[in-house]
Amino acid sequence: MTTEARAAGTILVPIDLHGVNRRSLETLVRIARQLDQRLLGLLLEDLRLQQVADLPFTTEITLSGGRERSLLRDHLTQRQSLVSSDTRRLLNELATRDRVELSFEDAAGTRWRTVLERDDHQDIFFPARQRFYSRAVAYPAKGAIIPRLGLVLAPNQACDKVIGTAAALVTSGLVGDVYVLSRRPPLPEQLHALYRSGHQVRLHPNFSCDAEAVTALLRQSPYDLLLLPRECLLHITPEALEAALDRSGGQVLVIN
Repeated sequence: MTTEARAAGTILVPIDLHGVNRRSLETLVRIARQLDQRLLGLLLEDLRLQQVADLPFTTEITLSGGRERSLLRDHLTQRQSLVSSDTRRLLNELATRDRVELSFEDAAGTRWRTVLERDDHQDIFFPARQRFYSRAVAYPAKGAIIPRLGLVLAPNQACDKVIGTAAALVTSGLVGDVYVLSRRPPLPEQLHALYRSGHQVRLHPNFSCDAEAVTALLRQSPYDLLLLPRECLLHITPEALEAALDRSGGQVLVIN
């Protein structure tokens, strides 16, 4: 099912040394299927880690036993290859099962800076970082793999695609409750598109959507999936955005 992805109708997912867990990949594939979009896996080599590995005094503390070992370039390369191959295999399996078109590309760099340099107007899916612990998730309804969907409506910008994306996920039954963050309350017809019987649509007005507010939201996101228009991220430095995405406990879909 690996085909050449086109810019239109594609969700890009950056995959680095941290990998992506199965639940996040399943969510991504089901989102792509419901939105009738292709997937592009961007297999990233993190040059910062390679530079650290070249330092003669660098060591890594292993989780099992607290032993030290050298962070050598070939060790990192082997780990990168293993993570990439495992993620690629699983994503291929899930995409084939759900009949979603999928392709892969190789690139070098950090997640946000690398996709920022691409000018292909694709939506971007950032999975939450894998943690050494996981909290129990209570699904509010059968099939609701996104119990809490948050969406940001940016002021003075067309929000049709953000609302349309959220509405499609709600209609498909993938979503539990919806949380709308905006400076002013949305129009009634916009809220109606987000409503599904038995679930709630909750408003969080007075959200400024400035760099500070968006960065804080990403770091402390209480949502299983957060929909963000890309325009909200353009005034945040790549370094600050990378740090916020690394700490985020939820998945993020950037809408172009």
